[in-house]
Amino acid sequence: MNSTVIVHVCGIPGSGKTSYSEWLEREKGFLHLDFDQLLHGFGTQHKLSLIALFRGNPEAFISRLSQKSQSTMIDWGFPLSMLSQVRWLQQKGTVTWWFDGDREAARQAFIKRGTVSLKDFLVQMDSIEKNWQAIKEIIGTHIIKTVTPGPTHATPECIFEEMFGRKP
Repeated sequence: MNSTVIVHVCGIPGSGKTSYSEWLEREKGFLHLDFDQLLHGFGTQHKLSLIALFRGNPEAFISRLSQKSQSTMIDWGFPLSMLSQVRWLQQKGTVTWWFDGDREAARQAFIKRGTVSLKDFLVQMDSIEKNWQAIKEIIGTHIIKTVTPGPTHATPECIFEEMFGRKP
C-alpha cells in the first residue's frame, strides 16, 4: 500500500469479513481491529486500549489511527443502533465496505463456524433486511459479493483488488 487507510468492513453474517481482515493483517500488514471481539474484552492489550479509546474519545481514536504508518481494517458487523457511529467514521475518512452474497450460503458458512447460534444469525439477517435502505444510504456502491452457493467465498486477493483497485 502506498498510503495508510482506515477501512471498515461490515456485511451479512457468514460473508467472510473476519477471514478477509485476518488475511489483510497477515499478508498486507494491516492492523485488524475486530470490534465485535474487542467490545467484549477479547484481544491484545494494544487493541483493547484502542477500543477503550474509541469508546471514551472517538476523535482521539481516529487521530491515533491516522497518525500510524500502518493501515487499519475495522471488522465490525455493527448493530443497527450504531448506524450513526458508522456515518461518523465515514465523515472522519474511514471507507466502509459491505460484504454480501447468497443468503443460504452465508447461513451455511455461519452454522459451520459454530461460534454463535442460528437464532442470532436469523435475528441479524432480519434486522438487515428491515433496515436495508438505511444501511444502503451509508454503504452506497461499496458492496462486494463475497459468498456464493457451496458456500464458496471470494479469495482475499479478489476482494483486495475490488477494494483497492489493484492486484495485491
